[in-house]
Amino acid sequence: MTLIEDYGLDSPARSLLLTVLSIKDNNQKTEMDKLHIQKIIRYYEHLREKKEIDFSNFKLGGVSYELEENRETLMEYELINQTNHYFVLTGEGEDAAKDLRKILGEEEYELLVCAKQLLNDLPADELLYFMYKTIPETQKHSTEFPRLEKKKEQMVKSLFAKRKIDSDTAMKWLGTTKEEFIRLYPKNKLSQESMVALIKGYQESSAEDLAITQDFEQVESELDEKCDA
Repeated sequence: MTLIEDYGLDSPARSLLLTVLSIKDNNQKTEMDKLHIQKIIRYYEHLREKKEIDFSNFKLGGVSYELEENRETLMEYELINQTNHYFVLTGEGEDAAKDLRKILGEEEYELLVCAKQLLNDLPADELLYFMYKTIPETQKHSTEFPRLEKKKEQMVKSLFAKRKIDSDTAMKWLGTTKEEFIRLYPKNKLSQESMVALIKGYQESSAEDLAITQDFEQVESELDEKCDA
């Protein structure tokens, strides 16, 4: 019998737990804490628009007791180990994840990779805020959302700077205009090349719109340089 058959790993909760713990995040780490496991799998289901795990909305947003119970079971099976607050696969758990990878659809696997690489390196508050705003229904019964909403400018600026959200999403979450959003960042002079390109691309725009576009592109460019560094 295979590991999948031995441990009943074909259930969505168990297969997703083992698979997500086998994926490396942007820092090349596979380890995850309890909160990130919950939120990343919830976000994965949001991305693929298909629900197989039972989530309920509590004070920390969407939480699945089904995932918790299965994580504990997989630890009893010695497929997952815990070190402090972090969970990692054992050697046998890694073998099981490889078997599961063979039967998981390519598109679904890539969505899970996307979810983990986008969210696993976020601190808890930013992760929670991202999820509350991305899936508004998870705000219901939350005791944390009102606290985080009070510092939304800090949350959104950080998420945008880390390229976790785009500029349109950032402005929507802040409830600001493009002009107001630009003022959140220091204004620097554009390079001559950027200026020429902007004038050529927006020559039919008004002088005011052109100035806004210049500032906005500068913000985007600076953040891209930081991410590429």
